Amino acid sequence: MSVAQGKYHIWTVGCQMNMADSQRVSSILDSLGWEEAPTVDAANLVVLNTCSVREQPEKRAHGQLSLLKHAKRHRADLLVAMMGCMIGHQRQVDELKKKYPVVDLFFKVEQADILPHFLEERWTPIAGEGCVDFAALGAPRTLGVSDALPVLPLPVLPLPVLPLPLAGARGPAALPDAPEPIPTVGAEALGAPTGPLGAMSVNFRPGARELHYPTAAQVGLPARGPTAWLPVILGCNKVCSYCIVPSRRGRERSRPVTELLSEARQLVDRGARELTLLGQTVEAYGLDLPDQRADLGDLMERLSEIEDLRRIRFMTSYPRHMTDKMIRQMAALPKVCEHVNIPVQHGDDGVLQRMRRGYTLTEYRALIERLRAWWPGVSLSTDVIVGFCGETEEEFQHTLDLLDAIRFDVVHVAAYSPRPGTLSHKWEDDVPLEEKKRRLHAVEEVQERIARELNTPYTGRTEEVLIESHQVAGGQHQWRGRTRTNKLVFFPADRAARTVGPGDLVPVAIAKTTAWSLQGQLATP
Repeated sequence: MSVAQGKYHIWTVGCQMNMADSQRVSSILDSLGWEEAPTVDAANLVVLNTCSVREQPEKRAHGQLSLLKHAKRHRADLLVAMMGCMIGHQRQVDELKKKYPVVDLFFKVEQADILPHFLEERWTPIAGEGCVDFAALGAPRTLGVSDALPVLPLPVLPLPVLPLPLAGARGPAALPDAPEPIPTVGAEALGAPTGPLGAMSVNFRPGARELHYPTAAQVGLPARGPTAWLPVILGCNKVCSYCIVPSRRGRERSRPVTELLSEARQLVDRGARELTLLGQTVEAYGLDLPDQRADLGDLMERLSEIEDLRRIRFMTSYPRHMTDKMIRQMAALPKVCEHVNIPVQHGDDGVLQRMRRGYTLTEYRALIERLRAWWPGVSLSTDVIVGFCGETEEEFQHTLDLLDAIRFDVVHVAAYSPRPGTLSHKWEDDVPLEEKKRRLHAVEEVQERIARELNTPYTGRTEEVLIESHQVAGGQHQWRGRTRTNKLVFFPADRAARTVGPGDLVPVAIAKTTAWSLQGQLATP
């Protein structure tokens, strides 16, 4: 298939899984010869990777769509695609089509193989004149795509006034073929409308197992820096009353070990030194593949055999899936970092029951005790929701008490927002917004104190840091990296540190700590 080349920009909000999905879509577009643009204004194709887990990211997506609606009135070369958790069942897609006709394509990452077909049909460059949808002009879609067609003189086409081409825009005529590794599926086969008007979308059932996550072998996945995401299990089987994820990402679907090992080797060969294994409930990995007989701990053992891979992380954990076997395996593997993100969501058993989390605080505390006993030095982060339906002041206080008792290194806190399609959306959202904000800030204050107390003893220590990136702050050049326990570290990129760079593991002498980071100097060998 011949696909016209242009520039793209992917706008991403939400969790690490969304970031990984964006990375894969970016790789598909790269393999088609498209070039990544730093801003929406510089792009021919804008992909919105959306999140609907909370209200705020959804509002941000609506804001972006409004801006794109305005931009599209003035740019005939602009295409808009939408993916992520705002894309649910077909009824929801149909509603989005009516509300936002600015969107040309709705798709899930599992249907990203429609992109070559979509771009061939909807976007074609015109030499010296910018870009326009030929179908809207009544011209043949194959014009400018096939060398077999004659070049028509300009007067034959009643072209409107078009915007100037973007910097670096390609010329017309013969267009390069898409690389062989990208599998393409016709829109008709996917159930997508192919007429000149209306958005293109893929009809599907979110829970279907035939949905296949794009693999590295298909998209030529590049490593973008020394750290990379490796999704190992997709979807979620839990029935938490507040969560929209299962209905948007489908049921749990583990990726085969052989596929993950191949992808991990490719990422490492291209520069990744740390892999984060991703899943909505990552310890559920392998439970839906009984013939494979490998769980998350077994997968980590296999990944640890990759020579140039230095660190392995994982998220997000679900308390009842983290077995004693897994804890002992992870603690024994030198490449697995001593850090666990294990959401508790609330400190009151009654609220946990209303949330349908499936465990009690007694079970959760016992798991934390085993983690700390069997995995010395492990750091812990968690997620907390305040202002859930019916939350009383006493129930909220139990959350603050839990934070003081367990003393997490990091707490991600959010105010509850009803999500259409969830069980709790039918209940009364009876905690006022101002009270939600007060409780959220109270959690932040307690956690800031705890984090400062936990970080203070790092002063004077020398920590192994994986350098992730370079930044300039206050006119000073700095290296940014993380310890094995996921502590954020900054140190000067001065003359003494110019021989190191992203991907290097270096010793850093910690001189100062805050609740959020550690600062120091490159230690002399």
